[in-house]
Amino acid sequence: MERLEINETLSQLELLQKMKAMLDEEIRYGIIGLAEATEQEAKMKRQERKLIKEAVDAIHVSKNGKPRNIKLNEAKGLYYTNMPDKSQVYGKTLDALYENLFHAYGLSLDYHELSVGEIFKQAFKRKQFNSTNKENSFTRNLKTYKTYFSSDFTDRDITQITKDDLLSYTKSMCEKFHPSKKEFLAYKGILNLIFEYAFDKDIRSDNPVPCIHNEDYYKDGYCNCITRENVDNILSTEEIDNVRTTIRERLSSYKYKGYDPNGFAIILSTYIGTRVGEVCSLKWSDIKEFFIWIHSQMVEGERKASQGMTWKYCPYTKNERSMSSKKGRYFPITKDTRALLQEVKEKQIELGIYDEDGYIFMRTNGTPINPNCYTKALKKIMDNLGYHVTNNHAFRKSVNSNILIPMGLDEVQRADLLGHSPEVNLNNYTYKRLDDTNEIYQRFNPKTNENTVGLD
Repeated sequence: MERLEINETLSQLELLQKMKAMLDEEIRYGIIGLAEATEQEAKMKRQERKLIKEAVDAIHVSKNGKPRNIKLNEAKGLYYTNMPDKSQVYGKTLDALYENLFHAYGLSLDYHELSVGEIFKQAFKRKQFNSTNKENSFTRNLKTYKTYFSSDFTDRDITQITKDDLLSYTKSMCEKFHPSKKEFLAYKGILNLIFEYAFDKDIRSDNPVPCIHNEDYYKDGYCNCITRENVDNILSTEEIDNVRTTIRERLSSYKYKGYDPNGFAIILSTYIGTRVGEVCSLKWSDIKEFFIWIHSQMVEGERKASQGMTWKYCPYTKNERSMSSKKGRYFPITKDTRALLQEVKEKQIELGIYDEDGYIFMRTNGTPINPNCYTKALKKIMDNLGYHVTNNHAFRKSVNSNILIPMGLDEVQRADLLGHSPEVNLNNYTYKRLDDTNEIYQRFNPKTNENTVGLD
């Protein structure tokens, strides 16, 4: 095959690539059905393989013009052949071998076609198309990829990355970021997504990710293995009072002028031990006669260039996401929580931002607080007090230890109030929650007849 004919073959392959891109768009917008799209993709793949084989057969020859031998290594289950420079190219199938030879001879249509970054895009697209994961999961995947994968690494040809390369990059990444165990596993998950896709598509003959042993990075200090439990200690009653006093001092300052939605939310959290996302999503309609109905959370939305991360209301709590029945939980209103909520309500009425169907912890511009700004406010307060607290986990543990246990509530009742019981407990003891609500309320408010109902 003359060079002119090879160029013609490349032009036909380039046309097929454009047709594939158009087909992807038609699938995305529902113009074509999945069955028909699958049939068209298979047809285009057959055409592509035929053209690739023609191009490789014309160039993969010895000095005498005869085709180079292709052999099967039965022990490895791989086809292989020698290149002119004596190096070997492998493939799980003959089609895969021809594709690898096509790229080995520099006939790729796009330099980035086999880059780590390009394979990630394809793998991520497949995951979005086939997976039942929530949008937040995909957002976290992209955040992990953008954080821990450098452009130098993502521009590399994935077929040329060895196990040693992967180990070396992982080590340097950990030395730079010192990720937590959770973050390290997320990084490894993205690596596996990329290389497993390359293996499935016969781009690589192996997936080298299993060579990364977690414990090697945990024990040698490459990862930050300080767990949240070691940092967020249970706060004493005195320390909780100090937190509330500090926020009250903030409220009296010129900056806040008596209204600090993050501060009010933090105070409420010290009484009822909600998660950050839950307290941010509370609405006035969630305040019932004797209880606060906790049944929602604020979750991450899309990241926008003009405003960064956006947040959206989710109508169920973290522990209910995998449950078919999402009823939320009820935390008894006490004299203290009623007074706090009444204060917030009156201040919002004064500012002209109160909405009986709106959020409880709302900024003066009418938008609700979000977990990000809440956590920043909490960290600033805790740093000033010298407490090693980074989120609401300390409040949840403190409410459990300082309030619920001394009341004599059993383990199921305590877990139910905090919403952190195992799924099996929630499924098996839902009736107990409904039966015990009045009893639990009276333990929080011994003299029920002296307590008013709801808010004024």
